[in-house]
Amino acid sequence: MSREPRILSASAPAQPSDDSAADMVASTLTAIESQLGEAQGWDLPPRLFALRLQPPGVMVDFIPEALWNPSGINPADALGHHAATLPPVPPLLVPGVVHEDSVFAVGFMFEGWSKPKNVELPRELRTLRNSGERVLHLLPGRQEIRIVQAVDLNQRAFHMVRVRGGQPRLSVAGRKDALETEGTIPDALSRFVHAFRTGLAQQAKYPAPAPQM
Repeated sequence: MSREPRILSASAPAQPSDDSAADMVASTLTAIESQLGEAQGWDLPPRLFALRLQPPGVMVDFIPEALWNPSGINPADALGHHAATLPPVPPLLVPGVVHEDSVFAVGFMFEGWSKPKNVELPRELRTLRNSGERVLHLLPGRQEIRIVQAVDLNQRAFHMVRVRGGQPRLSVAGRKDALETEGTIPDALSRFVHAFRTGLAQQAKYPAPAPQM
């Protein structure tokens, strides 16, 4: 994957809110999924990226997978490994302001599998899942999906999902019908963006959170 950053000129959201920073992240993620995801097709490697304000657009700094997952393990586990080297995010934060050329969000685009609502897990797969194994790739009738997750400097979570052949759906924490975003990936992104905010990203033991220009 190229180390060259991309500058995206994202469209304004269809329903702008009174939170322009969140709108900027949401519209940029929509552009990333459309232009660098759907337009390039499926069966692509996962992509970790940082967003920087670069008027009149947003610069997307991609971090090569060889840096954050040199062993080729499950991508979520690789992110979790690096995040564990960073301090946890405090429960209370003073709202931050987006400044030009500063990282205001960290995101991750990847492909995976989901279970349709009308499909039940067979008993043997439930047993595997309960033991901590990943099982959706073994499920008959599974759906292929592309997910873009991100966390901004104020710890607002964004979640976009597209079922192959369908339209993308975007969820923004704190807004109507927002999805719950829990798990290794959003937790890792949360620590990464907080490290950028506090300046710890440049001091991290592992290079995963810091974009290589």
